[in-house]
Amino acid sequence: MPAKFKISYFDIKGRGELPRLVFALAGKEFEDERLSGDKWTAFKLKTPYGQMPILTVDDNTMINQTGAIIRHLAREFGLYGSNNMENTKCDIIIETVFDLFSAVIKQYLEKDEAKKEELGKKFSTDVLPQFFTYLCKLLKENGGKCLVGSKLTVADMAAFDMIDRLTSNPKMGEGVYKDFAEVKKFYESVKTNANVQKYLERRPASDL
Repeated sequence: MPAKFKISYFDIKGRGELPRLVFALAGKEFEDERLSGDKWTAFKLKTPYGQMPILTVDDNTMINQTGAIIRHLAREFGLYGSNNMENTKCDIIIETVFDLFSAVIKQYLEKDEAKKEELGKKFSTDVLPQFFTYLCKLLKENGGKCLVGSKLTVADMAAFDMIDRLTSNPKMGEGVYKDFAEVKKFYESVKTNANVQKYLERRPASDL
């Protein structure tokens, strides 16, 4: 019998969207449980560390931490590299994306408007160009279609997820990668992958 999967998270993208995208790329069914209020309060007591996302496998095994979840799914569905070095390259990209995500969250949560503006300026002029330059380099070295190996992996979905969030931000939009043609081409290619496109067409709208 194939394994049964459930992703539990809030009704936003947040840290739960990347696992959903990995399921989408793999073309695998999963229960997309979105919790809030009392339901989250009750569920929190059952989690390993009091946080989400949670991947529940076969109704009895809970896996927490986004990085652990997506790596488990990548191994399960053959979405890592084809050898140990490619796996490591995937991990490097994933960790780089997580660093960028932390920078986004830091800016979002900053209450001091002056500091928030300063963080936003640094993100736009330093952090984001460095990230896109890095992606362009990887794409050029790897033929342009994917970041590692010869097929889409969990690393591509991590990068896609971040780019997708940036382009859907009203303050940025598609102009965010206007100086990085390789990134634009990569993003549009992943977006039109049949499995990914099917998921994007039905997912709830969310800016977060």
